[in-house]
Amino acid sequence: MKKFWKRRNKALQAVFLAALIAVAGIISPAFGFTGMEVFAAGNISDENLSTGSSDSKASDSKDSDSKASDLEDADTKSSDLEDSDMGDAGSDTPEDDAYLNDPQNPAMSEISNKAKTDDPVRADITSADTDVQAKISDATQTDDDNVVIKEDDKPYLALGADLTSAQKSQVLELMGINPADIGSYNLVTVKNEEEHQYLDAYLDAKTIGTRALSSVVIVKRDAGDGIHISTKNISYCTIGMYKNALATAGLEDADVIVAAPFPISGTAALIGAVKAYADMEDTKVDKESLDAAMNEIVVTGELSENLGDKEQSEQLIAYVKKKVLEDGLDSAKEIQGAVSEACDKFQVSLSDENKERIVSLMEKIGSLDIDVDSLLEQAGAIYDSIADMEDKTGFFAGIVAFFKKIADAIVSFIQGIFS
Repeated sequence: MKKFWKRRNKALQAVFLAALIAVAGIISPAFGFTGMEVFAAGNISDENLSTGSSDSKASDSKDSDSKASDLEDADTKSSDLEDSDMGDAGSDTPEDDAYLNDPQNPAMSEISNKAKTDDPVRADITSADTDVQAKISDATQTDDDNVVIKEDDKPYLALGADLTSAQKSQVLELMGINPADIGSYNLVTVKNEEEHQYLDAYLDAKTIGTRALSSVVIVKRDAGDGIHISTKNISYCTIGMYKNALATAGLEDADVIVAAPFPISGTAALIGAVKAYADMEDTKVDKESLDAAMNEIVVTGELSENLGDKEQSEQLIAYVKKKVLEDGLDSAKEIQGAVSEACDKFQVSLSDENKERIVSLMEKIGSLDIDVDSLLEQAGAIYDSIADMEDKTGFFAGIVAFFKKIADAIVSFIQGIFS
């Protein structure tokens, strides 16, 4: 009888060993190991563990210090972003500008002294300090396209009408343009009245502010290049938000730099980009497309605040927009279904208000003459990221399914032994 159970135990051990080998063969390549390396790593004696314990503790301590340092850096970066204004608002009195240009201004003195020791200068600007006339190095967004204006380019400029001479020079330098050469460029200006015209329906007037400061330079590129964007001192709008919205507004194959003299949201910069693009193409601004684009960037921004993830918000809006245009969805009910599908895909929960805003936005976008293929080409990076996400989701779903099959097979085998 004992021999019988020994044979059965050996059979069970063989089954579990076979299952482990199969799992190792599937999982370990994803983490850069071969199956033999996995089992070699598991063959550790007590002696090896005891001799390596002190090294392990030292390594853990270093890892802990490193993580703490990373968290402190992340907090600092987060603080720098949160200190900026939502809009292009700022004081517009001559006295303020005179004070800021005064060399005795302690704020100017402190920044000047800091510039001697720090390269680049990094300063914390609060909403009360939005007029500080300091050249602040923008923390480049991780998905920045690093757009560069070349000597033989023919850029089109859109400058905020309320920039001071010093601010204008600073913005041009951030764009890579010599202020002395501005006369040779095609130039339009963006007025604060225009910002209110297109944003008052979506943002509070105080948030929009009283001065137009966001500025844009745009260069036409070859067909099929898509839209590429860099930002300087833009703290709220992301590269993805701009690409999504500019594609909705009808921009194609262009390099764009959005800049400001100090950190601002950059929401109103879309107006300048669309005006400059229309000037470049020798066409009139399509007000309906611009309105939809402004609506899109505001809704995406609000969604990112609620979800706490800007990239996911960009992807969700892009996914729904593609669905609406590809499938020709034009009723609120159909669009609601697409929004619900997106929520399931991205595993997020949205409030009824968020859903209503997205549906309203997509009804506008659905009424525009937007070519889906062009949309995918112009905002290609966003749709590529969605495809990557779907590939990863499918891979891990396959892993889960494989484990389930292994478990089912083992259960069936054991039930067969004892039945």
